[in-house]
Amino acid sequence: MIEYLKVARVDHWLKNIFIVFGHAVAVVLVLNLEIDGPLIVQAILSLIPACLIASANYILNEILDAPFDKLHPRKNARPIPAGKVSVPILWGIMAGCIVIGFALAFWWFKNPGYWIALGLLLFSGLVYNVQPVRLKDRAYLDVIAESFNNPIRLWLGWFALVETMRFPPLSIMLAWWCFGGLLMTGKRYSEFRFIDDKELSGQYRKSFQVYTDRSLIIAMITYANLFCFCAGWAMCSYAPLNNLVFVFPLVILAVVMYFRHAMSEIGARLEPEQLLQNKWIVLSTAITTIVATALLYAHKTGLFNARELMDSPSHYSETSSPESTSGGRDSTN
Repeated sequence: MIEYLKVARVDHWLKNIFIVFGHAVAVVLVLNLEIDGPLIVQAILSLIPACLIASANYILNEILDAPFDKLHPRKNARPIPAGKVSVPILWGIMAGCIVIGFALAFWWFKNPGYWIALGLLLFSGLVYNVQPVRLKDRAYLDVIAESFNNPIRLWLGWFALVETMRFPPLSIMLAWWCFGGLLMTGKRYSEFRFIDDKELSGQYRKSFQVYTDRSLIIAMITYANLFCFCAGWAMCSYAPLNNLVFVFPLVILAVVMYFRHAMSEIGARLEPEQLLQNKWIVLSTAITTIVATALLYAHKTGLFNARELMDSPSHYSETSSPESTSGGRDSTN
């Protein structure tokens, strides 16, 4: 049974913590930071169907990737390539995860947006893994497709708590997508360096026939810049988020720590999922979360308003208007 749980990657359910970001956006922008017991229960329940569908995707991934995992220096010990599990039983477990996941979603949540988001989570696993599309094998598109799970998880958290069918702000969705792109590219960079053999890595994953160290670093920098731009856009656009401009240095610090760890010699030897477990990345993320929460509540209670502090005078134009300039010339003549 343990081997089957390994294929379902129950230990990777932690990734669904990204759904909590959707909860946070809903609480800040829609619920005005009002949190009660039933809301917390609803938030916790929203994680369960997502975990089951994620396991269904992981099982599909491992079944279809088994021939390639045999070429990987560590993944060749996974249960399927090592012959420790029955593939027909895995298909049955996958089907059970899908049925139970959607049954619970229909039972617990009345907002169709949650059902749609859950369906998109399953669909993303299909287009990522299944031929003839199999975006996993297409350089750059593989990252875009896999990181799209970030906005999907954002929607799951959002629609679990709100009644509206309106989506979260575009700026926040794009920021979360680009943040996922940064993480997924970091995974590939770590894995590419871990294999350290261009021919072998290309056999293991077709997209690695295109990727290079340089292209992956440039992609990480691009996603980091796009994330910062979209996050800044959101902070400037929505009053409850204005105070978060002062948490941005901490966000940048967390991103720098991720870059530093991913590009280190230690990072190259780690399994990709272990990158985020670095103590400094965890610490910087925790501090960022605490400070962001404090700033959000400071705005709600009126203790501090970043816009009032940082707004510049709005009448600069009066000192350089055509009339004043013309008047200045006339007075000197």
